[in-house]
Amino acid sequence: MKYYEVEGSSVEEALNTFLIEHDIPREFVEVEVIEKGAKGILGFGKKNAKIKIKFDENEYLKRKSKIILSELLDKAGFNEYRINVVEDYPNIILNVESPDSNLLIGKMGQTLEALQYLIDKLLKIDDKSEINVIVDIENYRKRVIENLKERAIELAKRVVKTKKVEKLPPMIPMVRKEIHNALKEIPGVRTESYGDGNIKTIYIIPEDLK
Repeated sequence: MKYYEVEGSSVEEALNTFLIEHDIPREFVEVEVIEKGAKGILGFGKKNAKIKIKFDENEYLKRKSKIILSELLDKAGFNEYRINVVEDYPNIILNVESPDSNLLIGKMGQTLEALQYLIDKLLKIDDKSEINVIVDIENYRKRVIENLKERAIELAKRVVKTKKVEKLPPMIPMVRKEIHNALKEIPGVRTESYGDGNIKTIYIIPEDLK
């Protein structure tokens, strides 16, 4: 939940201004009147209304992100699909099931990466928000990324022992980010990405190697 205090010439005006500025439907907020305000007489004694707004950001993002993803898939010509919304706070996972799952994932996950990029841009989630909206295709992230993370951790432990550089297969940014974050937890190693374009190789390097 998020809370806001808003002022306006009236309770209705304060609420409507807030909803328009934040592009939020009325159904996702609850309003508590702090001060009703006063019109005054001939401009004297006028006082703004003040309200406290409780915004259910989680429900709002669940519904809006699902609508946006449906529109993207429809416009791209994908007609057979189902979007399952899975809550795993602070993540909202939109897992798509479709006969065209291979096309939606794309080579090395590049189409999935593009869908995630578009969702991020269109949702315009506040930087201060703790909630992440994640797009997945038939649990691709869980199946592939988790396996790669396990492999990367094993290689990192080997690097700690052998003091020799190891490398992983070329990956898209979405996957590399997960690997880099996972290996931050392994003391004695650091990671670097090399390659052209979006697809790069992660090298696992002994921390003391220059």
